[in-house]
Amino acid sequence: MDSLYSLGFLLNRASFSLDKMLRVELKRNNLELPHSQFIVLRCLYYKDGLNQQEIATLLCKDAAAIKRTIDNLEDRGLVSRVHVSQRENSIRITEDGKNLMPLALKCGDLALDKVLKDIETDDYELLKQLLHRIYLNAEQT
Repeated sequence: MDSLYSLGFLLNRASFSLDKMLRVELKRNNLELPHSQFIVLRCLYYKDGLNQQEIATLLCKDAAAIKRTIDNLEDRGLVSRVHVSQRENSIRITEDGKNLMPLALKCGDLALDKVLKDIETDDYELLKQLLHRIYLNAEQT
């Protein structure tokens, strides 16, 4: 591979392709759910009650961008804000949000299956471990 295909370039391209495949699967199943909303809902589906900053940290996203996404999800009735303290709200997934997630997660699985179609399970597990190590190394510096 030539020098154009750096690790950062390949990671970005793979991420974009997976996002594109997810959009296709969501659309095919008549789910109007942008990637930004999907990932926040997914976080809350598995770990409900996080605050805005915890979601931003978990997803490595800007807190202001997460606020806009939460606003949009709240407008759609998929999440709600629960006042915890003067400066903090807990973000809760609503019943509508919970009901949407099984199909949305299935779309995510279908997208992942398509992009991993010729990658062995052991290679996939190794890839996840390596990506996690890259993330941890970057966070420590």
